[in-house]
Amino acid sequence: MYASPGAIHLHSQHSDGSGSIPHIARAARGAGIEWVIITDHDTLDGRAEQGYIDGVLTLVDQEITPFHNHFLGLNVDRVIPNTLPPQQFIDATYDAGGFGIIAHPDEQTYNEFKGLFRWDDWNINSPTNMSGRSTGIELWNFMSDWGEQLTPNNKEFLYAFPTRGLRGPTKATMEWWDALNVAGKRTFGVWGLDTHAFLRPSPFGRLQVFSYEWSFKTLTNYLWLPEKLPGNLNTAMRMVYGALAQGRSYMVNRLEGDCPNLEFVAFRGAERWYAGDIASLREGPITLKITLGSDAPVRLIHNGTEIMSGRNTLLTTINASGVYRVESTKTKTPWLMTNPIYITR
Repeated sequence: MYASPGAIHLHSQHSDGSGSIPHIARAARGAGIEWVIITDHDTLDGRAEQGYIDGVLTLVDQEITPFHNHFLGLNVDRVIPNTLPPQQFIDATYDAGGFGIIAHPDEQTYNEFKGLFRWDDWNINSPTNMSGRSTGIELWNFMSDWGEQLTPNNKEFLYAFPTRGLRGPTKATMEWWDALNVAGKRTFGVWGLDTHAFLRPSPFGRLQVFSYEWSFKTLTNYLWLPEKLPGNLNTAMRMVYGALAQGRSYMVNRLEGDCPNLEFVAFRGAERWYAGDIASLREGPITLKITLGSDAPVRLIHNGTEIMSGRNTLLTTINASGVYRVESTKTKTPWLMTNPIYITR
C-alpha cells in the first residue's frame, strides 16, 4: 500500500480565496502534497483548470454554502443550488453521481473575525437512499478552529503562533462520527484546511492569513492506494475519490511531525484488511497491528472508547465486532487519526 498525501477544502480566486489554481498547485507541490481538492463556494468555474498542474493532481469541486449547513460536494458535474434544504442538496449531490462531506459541523463561536456556520440538524447526515454509499464529516477544520479562538487582544499573537489557537476536533463531533459508524451508517472522516489565504490590513501592512504554502504543511490526509497516482487523469481521479469515499485514509497534523509510513492492518492468516474494509470474525479471531514508525503514543479505539494504548506499536487479538480506529496525540492537539476498520460477526 502507498500512502499518498493530499489536502481537502481550499478556496481560490474563483470564490473568496486569494490564489489562482496554478498557484495553489505549486504551493502544494512545494509542501510534498500529491493531490488537492479545491472547493470554491457555489461554483465550478475553476473546473476547466482541473488536472495535473506541476505534478499535483488538482481536483475542482464545490462547497455548497447556504447561511448555515455547508457541504463539500465532490465529483459532481453541475453546481448544486445552495437554496435547497440540507437533505435535498445532499440527495442532489448523490443523485448526480457524486458524494460529499459535511463541513465544520460544530462551529460554536461568532466573533468579529468569522461567522458561525455550523451544521444545524445532526439527524441529517447522509443521502436519503444510502445504498451502500458513504458520507464524510470534516472532523477538524483548521481555519474554523483557529478563528474561533481569536479575540481583539490575542489576534496578533495567534497569527504569529497559530498552533496556540488550535484545539482539534470537538468532543461532540467525534462522538457523532463514532455513533454513526457504530450504527452502521458508513461515515469517513477528513481533516480540512479551509484555506483562503486572506489578505488583511495590519499596522505592518497587509498580512496573509494563512498562505497556501504554509497551510499545506499542516492538516494532511493520506490515502492508502495500491500504487502511486498514475499520470492518467481519469484513473487518478477514480483512485482518489474511491479511497476517500471508502475511508481508506488517515489524517496527520504535520505541525506535530509527519507520519508517511503508518501501518494499520487487520489480518488472519494470509487475509488482510485495511481502513475502510469490512472483516468478519466468522472464520476466527483477527489480529490488529498498528505501527507508527516513530516513538509516539498510540491508542486503539473501539466503538468510540479507548481499549488499548502504548507507544509506536500495538498488536492485539480481536474477538469482538465493532468499529476500530487509531489515534495519537503528542501534545495538546491531535497528531494522527485513522478511519476505521469494520469488524463483523
